[in-house]
Amino acid sequence: MSSTRNHAHARAIALAKIREGYRCELRCESDIDIHGHHILDYSLGGEATPENILVVCKTCHDLVHAGEIIVHSFDYRPAKLEL
Repeated sequence: MSSTRNHAHARAIALAKIREGYRCELRCESDIDIHGHHILDYSLGGEATPENILVVCKTCHDLVHAGEIIVHSFDYRPAKLEL
């Protein structure tokens, strides 16, 4: 992983956390152990932007990765949106 990717991802997550007031966007609205989760996975072309980051607590993040919480994604990039 390059340092550019690390910086871009860290910045996107930080901005998303500010946007959400450091609270989980999912079930619990917890403010403990907050993470950033890519809505459209990086490996599938998801960008390192706040718009592509879901702010989640560790518990909900683990549930997302376990498939117990489903996050519906869409390709939000301007070139892909139908206007």
